[in-house]
Amino acid sequence: TGFTLELTWLRDWDRPYNMGDNEQHLCVRVAGDYDRVRAYHKEMGCVCYENESMGLYFIVDPDGYWIEIL
Repeated sequence: TGFTLELTWLRDWDRPYNMGDNEQHLCVRVAGDYDRVRAYHKEMGCVCYENESMGLYFIVDPDGYWIEIL
């Protein structure tokens, strides 16, 4: 398939993972116009974090889970 799942292991993590730590998330690469999709998410009010220098941002779902957008 054309899908990729990124798994991250934080070697220096000093405690068991907790869903509240927000160290796990889904990441999606946008097909098409990244800036247009980002503007749409901003209009929706769901952008919770941006890192323009890395070309990514996060949206938050209704349950509070972060989804990374590339």
